[in-house]
Amino acid sequence: MSDPRSLSPEINFRRGISYAGGLVAIGLIYFALAKGGLALASIHPSATPIWPPTGVALAAVLLWGYRTWPAIFTAAVIANATTAGSVATAIAIATGNSLEAVVGAYLINRWSSGCNTFSTPYSVAKFTLICLVIATPISASIGLSSLATAGYIERTNFANAWVTWWLGDVTGALVIAPVIVLWASSPYHAFNRKEFLETVGVLATAAAVGLIAFSPLIEQTPSRNPLGFLAILPMLWAALRRGPRDTATVALVLAGITIWGTLTGGGPFTTVDLNVSFLLVLMFLISIAVPSLLLSADVEVRKKAEESLRHAQMELERKVAERTQELELANAAKSRFLAMASHDLRQPLHALGLFVAQLRTPLKSGERTKTIERIDATRKEMDEMFNSLLDISRLDAGILTPKITEFPIARLLQTIETTFDQATREKGLRLRVRRSDAWVRSDAMLLERILLNLVSNAVRYTSRGGIIVGCRRRGEMLRIEVWDSGPGIPEDQKQNIFGEFFQLPGPERNRYGGLGLGLAIVDRLRVLLNHQVDLASTVGRGSRFSILIPMADKCVRSTEPVDSPRPAAVEGKVILVIADAPIVREETGGLLGKWGYSVLTAGSDEAALIRLAERQQRLDLIISDYHLASGKTGIRAIEQISAAFGSSIPAILTSGDTAPEPLRDAKDRGYILLHKPVDPMRLRAVMHEFLRDQDNRRDTGAAL
Repeated sequence: MSDPRSLSPEINFRRGISYAGGLVAIGLIYFALAKGGLALASIHPSATPIWPPTGVALAAVLLWGYRTWPAIFTAAVIANATTAGSVATAIAIATGNSLEAVVGAYLINRWSSGCNTFSTPYSVAKFTLICLVIATPISASIGLSSLATAGYIERTNFANAWVTWWLGDVTGALVIAPVIVLWASSPYHAFNRKEFLETVGVLATAAAVGLIAFSPLIEQTPSRNPLGFLAILPMLWAALRRGPRDTATVALVLAGITIWGTLTGGGPFTTVDLNVSFLLVLMFLISIAVPSLLLSADVEVRKKAEESLRHAQMELERKVAERTQELELANAAKSRFLAMASHDLRQPLHALGLFVAQLRTPLKSGERTKTIERIDATRKEMDEMFNSLLDISRLDAGILTPKITEFPIARLLQTIETTFDQATREKGLRLRVRRSDAWVRSDAMLLERILLNLVSNAVRYTSRGGIIVGCRRRGEMLRIEVWDSGPGIPEDQKQNIFGEFFQLPGPERNRYGGLGLGLAIVDRLRVLLNHQVDLASTVGRGSRFSILIPMADKCVRSTEPVDSPRPAAVEGKVILVIADAPIVREETGGLLGKWGYSVLTAGSDEAALIRLAERQQRLDLIISDYHLASGKTGIRAIEQISAAFGSSIPAILTSGDTAPEPLRDAKDRGYILLHKPVDPMRLRAVMHEFLRDQDNRRDTGAAL
């Protein structure tokens, strides 16, 4: 391979040749146009009304940069030195010509979007003002001042020559520069026959109108003079239909024919004085070119806006169609889920009915105990299904906020082993949990939920063999792996299994049951925790799920004794239970009474206020259903009762509604929401926590 450094001289040489060639080309074009324009001068050899080089110079600096000025300067010096005056005046005139182009381009680049100056009416107006008021007066002023100083022009002729010079430069800038810039900077488009024919048509029309109105081929009569106004027709056509580029080109075509016709004595602008005739032509060209460019830019802006709106509408329609399809797929998926869930939820309900029927018959003590254990196992199975729905609802509600801490992974592995030891033994499976002394950085509860779902899924789908849970260190990460010897997952289903309500098709679904939410919960939680979950599986041999977790430095546990919080006192605590279902009120009240609480029950907030007024007791805790009769909510009942007592009362809400709204509603007001079926031990633990905190606050207040 060649050394890049050895190629640099060759590349620089080629760039130098290209730059020099460009300068020569620009210089030759400028010189040729300059000599042609100076040949039409009448009031002074150096002051001509036809000066296209200004447009060429301005376009060259706009397109190829300020480095083109040497070509402009050199060509202007040669053209003027070979026409009239001296070398000194030629250098002064060339300086004015160069400054005119450089200053004009600089101001257009800074104030009027550079080469995009013809894209909006506002920028076209600024381009016109820069050329008319700032740039072109530079050349006329410097050039004529140098000629007057050297004695090459009479002072009485100075003003007339200055106006002629200035208007010639203005017309060159406004007619020539737009054509060159727009054609050079226009993006390439694929050939379009219709657009090509329309461009040819508008240019042909411009040429025809020019020949009819301005050429010497038709005898000039007073009745022919008004035909000059026909020039507006192709200009309007180009402005409204073809855009700024074709509009500028039409103006150039009309300019060429008009100048030719006026020079040869044709057209409405012919007078005895050729210079005056050309000045009339210049004013005519400026008056049709500038408004047409403004109009074409405005039309172009409107077309782009309409195109953007059309694209936005199409994009919106596409997104609506996609969203509609997604909703249809979601509805279809939920419909399938309801059909499957109906079967899975009815199974344990059916079993519970059979167990209750058995309890009503005479049973031996051992059989009764076994039946009660089966009832409890069936209840736990239903509870697992409802917990899956609850987890999805919490994730949808967005109320789960990770609490990242550092903790030993061994504690979590112990929980996994304890939780699934009996379930695996009952299925004849081997459960091996390999210990690890690693510490990790994550949310302990949410990570535990991920592993519980992964292992539960493995236990459910594995009928023989076993499950292994272990850890591997991967640099600064710990990879926890869950292996099973289940049926495996086909390659085309590996992404689908993380979707909601999805279960593998075939007879396995009926055999293993479940709602198809476990892995969807895993996927949602790993996104929440920013953990990576990987899957490897072989059909017929089993699967391996793994999760990558950042490792943490081992923490030294304090060996100092910590006073455990004292349990909350039960005696004397008054609990209000609000539920519109009588059976729920009775059973909840009975359970709390057996725990030693003083219990009041009511079916609504009004009934509760009446009972409290009769008993005149201070409440310690309220337990209320979220949904009450007549569309009321437990939150409203709690707030009304708290208002009656003049202070906030701790409260626990219960609900069978797993929608996100109740969760958000309860969290926003600082209440705990327990979803039915509520585990009695869970309810008791939450109550103790509430009452203990209340006792601690009272003790703190008394101490103060």
